[in-house]
Amino acid sequence: MMTELSKTLTFAAVALVLSVVALLSTRDRVVQSEAFNDQGQAFYPDFKDPLACTDLEVVDFNAATAEPLRFRVMFKNNRWVIPSHYDYPADARDRLSKTAAALMDLAKDTIRTDSPENYEAMGVIDPLDTKNTTLKGRGKRITLRDASEKVLADFIIGAEIKGGDSKGAEPKDRAVQHYVRLPDQKRVYGVKIKAEPSVRFADWIETNLLKLDASHVRKVVFDNHKVSLDQGIEQGPILTIERKDASSPWTMEGVSEDKELDPDKLRAMADALADLKIVGVRPKPAGVTRELKRSGDKDFNFPKNVLTSLASRGFFPTRDGQMLSNQGDVRVFTDEGIVYALRFGELALGSGEDLSAGQSDDAEKAAEAKKDDPKKPAGSAENRYVMVTAWYDPSLISKPKAEDDAPKPVTTPGTIPARPFADNPNDPAVVAREKAKKEKAERDQKDYEKKLADGKKKAEDLTDRFGPWYYVTPGDSFRSIKVDPVALVRPKKAETPGGPGAGGLPPGFPSGGGLPGGLPPIQP
Repeated sequence: MMTELSKTLTFAAVALVLSVVALLSTRDRVVQSEAFNDQGQAFYPDFKDPLACTDLEVVDFNAATAEPLRFRVMFKNNRWVIPSHYDYPADARDRLSKTAAALMDLAKDTIRTDSPENYEAMGVIDPLDTKNTTLKGRGKRITLRDASEKVLADFIIGAEIKGGDSKGAEPKDRAVQHYVRLPDQKRVYGVKIKAEPSVRFADWIETNLLKLDASHVRKVVFDNHKVSLDQGIEQGPILTIERKDASSPWTMEGVSEDKELDPDKLRAMADALADLKIVGVRPKPAGVTRELKRSGDKDFNFPKNVLTSLASRGFFPTRDGQMLSNQGDVRVFTDEGIVYALRFGELALGSGEDLSAGQSDDAEKAAEAKKDDPKKPAGSAENRYVMVTAWYDPSLISKPKAEDDAPKPVTTPGTIPARPFADNPNDPAVVAREKAKKEKAERDQKDYEKKLADGKKKAEDLTDRFGPWYYVTPGDSFRSIKVDPVALVRPKKAETPGGPGAGGLPPGFPSGGGLPGGLPPIQP
């Protein structure tokens, strides 16, 4: 029989066990609550200044090659550059500050999982993780650093969360929810993201390579020669189109009376020049840059290594100081005093970074491709090297015309001129008129001198810009600019009876061009 003491001890032991269980249960709830209390907090609360970011690296993953794709933009030697592309200037530098500002504000909106088993489905596996062998579920890793290489933020952005975007918002403010994880943590969050950095080279560079306004183009010369190491030089026609001003029609010598220039083809060509696309860059040897800065002098003096570099891309200096190209060239003359020379060279094959940054043997690969497919028309779909130079020609800028230069009215013998007597120089009206004429001449001269200075400065800037690089342009841009001369001309459209409008006027409309009821004609 259990004594009273034994009963008391038993009850005490049971009570102690229950107390411990209750304590542990309460502690687990506290720990669990503490574990989830970061929801809604900022990822990097100390990162408050987007301008502190001087280095942005984006790492994506190429499942086809099972390799990470790295892209980096950084501030180096007082300018923004792309290290993976030979320190090519990152002209879209405000994109970096906007991206940094958007990433700086990221918060842990919702908690999704703490289990690594869900990483693949959520797409948050680190693209730099070499221990994980799976090719699926790799996210995009984005790292921001300051000038001291201190990490300001480091994210792995995964798949989009379906139905998690901000509905009803304007497109520019539309934030899409993605799974997001920090590389050194297990937890995955749902986060609204407005800016997702691109790893495309073209998204970070100046899209208008020539910085050319099509309205300033006055003359275009197409030199349609071709050059190859196997067949030598094949001369082609040299055609020139020109116009007096932006509103005047283009003209070309040698167009028969039953033909005319195709305005649609000319417009497409001008637009392509004004928005020349590039998909890659390659550095030129120093000797090319030095000599091409004197591109108007035609006295090239290239060392052997430079000649090899040029020839491998389809460019061939001649003994008389000219530069011939695999696919000829196009020269563009503007009323700003700038002459652009676009020389189209060899094929540039590849995709992704192989195309945008290239490999050491990319020119050799292009040559082999041509041998394998000799019947393939040049420039059909492939990207192509283009070398761009620019120089200054002040004669292209129109000089101001003095009033005395205006054509004098023709008088018929025996008739009295409209103003037979000389003006009285003391007449107030004459004095005011002469003063206004002088002031206008001074303004026109100042405007002319400013155009000269601006043109010279722009030519120098463009020379510095183009000098160090071979560019790679897509086939569409090549074909739009290097048009077939035959395609520029079309049969002249015959005027239809009933006036200048195509097809004439329907019955009941007055022949004078007005509308029924005496209404004036509609102005175009």
